[in-house]
This record gives sequence, C-alpha cells and structure tokens, in this order.
Amino acid sequence: MENSKQSAFPIPCEQAIGTGLTKREYFAGLAMQGLCASGQYEDKDKQLIIDGLAEDAIGMADELLKQLGE
Repeated sequence: MENSKQSAFPIPCEQAIGTGLTKREYFAGLAMQGLCASGQYEDKDKQLIIDGLAEDAIGMADELLKQLGE
C-alpha cells in the first residue's frame, strides 16, 4: 500500500473497523488549518475565501508526501 493511503494513526488490532484518516487526508487538514490561520484566504472584510483553499491544501499534502519519499 502506498504511503499516502496508509492510516495516519494505525491501531494494531485485527478487530479495528476502518483505518480512519489517511496520511494524505491528515496532512491536507493540517495544511488547510494553517492556510486559514494565515489570513491569506480572507477578503477585506476578514471573511474566509474558500476558492482554491482545498486545492492548495491538497497540493501541500501531496508535496510533503513526495518529499518524505512517497
């Protein structure tokens, strides 16, 4: 299984249901959190602009996985 599809928080238990978040999903969520906090995606009224936010967060997650040897 490729690294980006592995569980971010694996549970060594045969009876565990599902795998939870993948590393890619987890990293993208962290990147999105940082992007939102940066103010880079706010308009002049401090309203969140979501256009491109998810795509940028996913791009950051993919780049991190690539750099980690994905």
